[in-house]
Amino acid sequence: MSGHARMSKCGLKHFYHAQRSGECGGEPESLDHLRLKNQIYQICKAEGWDAQPEYQSPAGDWRADVYATRGERSVVFEVQLSKISQEELQERERKYARDGIESYWLLRNYLDIRPHYEMNEEDEDYLNYLDYLNLDEGEFSLTREKFYYVKKGIRTIGINSDNRTLCTTKNPSTELMEWVKCTLSGDYSHYLVEYKAQYQRDIKLRNSALPVLYELEDFEQKYDEYQLAPYELYAIFKNNTWDDCASLKEEIKLMYASFRRFENALTDIFSPKNGFTWKIDPGSGEKYKQFKLISENQISSIREQVRDLKEVEAKFSSIFNDLRCYLEKKPRKNLNVVRIIRKEALHNPNNRKQEQGSHKPNDRKQEKEEKVDFEFLKVLPTVSPVSQRGWKYNNPYGCMWPINKDDAIEFEQKGYGKIVKRDSP
Repeated sequence: MSGHARMSKCGLKHFYHAQRSGECGGEPESLDHLRLKNQIYQICKAEGWDAQPEYQSPAGDWRADVYATRGERSVVFEVQLSKISQEELQERERKYARDGIESYWLLRNYLDIRPHYEMNEEDEDYLNYLDYLNLDEGEFSLTREKFYYVKKGIRTIGINSDNRTLCTTKNPSTELMEWVKCTLSGDYSHYLVEYKAQYQRDIKLRNSALPVLYELEDFEQKYDEYQLAPYELYAIFKNNTWDDCASLKEEIKLMYASFRRFENALTDIFSPKNGFTWKIDPGSGEKYKQFKLISENQISSIREQVRDLKEVEAKFSSIFNDLRCYLEKKPRKNLNVVRIIRKEALHNPNNRKQEQGSHKPNDRKQEKEEKVDFEFLKVLPTVSPVSQRGWKYNNPYGCMWPINKDDAIEFEQKGYGKIVKRDSP
């Protein structure tokens, strides 16, 4: 910008803009900036380094707040209390890198980026998949300090608002002298280098794990689709008269056995030994799983188990599809009972795992029995309460179901929950 020279009333020679400009970056340094710069300079000198404040490069294309050298190492410290654009930061950093200088930026506002994570295009699939895996985002997100070093190779540290302490990911409150000494000794740089290497290993491991985890998600969806299906086929079988009843009965048993093998194989994979843990949401009382990446051996083990799971699922699917085709092609009664089962499942979504022996097989009055709405507690003494009449309720905690009135009275007396009375219409 064009300007003119003049002298102030106090005799200070300076330049001023010919016209007002809001784009000038020549604001005077604040007292905080001067104090921090002087403290860093004094610490470097005390540690035996040759230090200079406001050092300008021989080429004249950069000026450092503090420049320190000892032996073959050259280090600059830049105190930035006002905002700086990423473009300007990277441009100045390139010059330091060009001249073989280690640079460390002390940033108050820590740049205009998201506080904890900067997403790249290649990371989108990972972030979308975190919902299924329930991975701890902290394992793969990057604080500003780590983001700028991992992604851009720039060493930064935050300044607390009082300017008396610094903040790093490892230590939210670090004294200036402690950090400068750690920087001059090379420990801080080694910490960042080690973190970057670990982060890259974690990302590589996640890349390796994603394909098999996607397969697991598909099997989990298949399991959800399969859960009700065997009961529907059993309902068709029980409500018809078949010429080959004994043979079909054996096929039904085989179908249930193969489904349980599939269910058990899937459950075994979602176990702590593979990095899966099940937790309960304190707010909703619902179960959810978390997954932690541990090692390549862990992922290899899961791959082998998924290969076995494919074989188990294929055997079940073959038996199930053959039986379904036969039963659905030759029904001899209407299938109201199938619709009843589906309706019950809607009211009782957590009871889909209920096995055939969970109720009395000769109870033909199921649909005529009196039912009431029963609200189970979020915490129960047993995962699957069983009533005196033999009915089993799998994972009912925190749910409200229409159940047999006698069961409801019994469970209320045992302290499992309460009967919910509806208002009269």
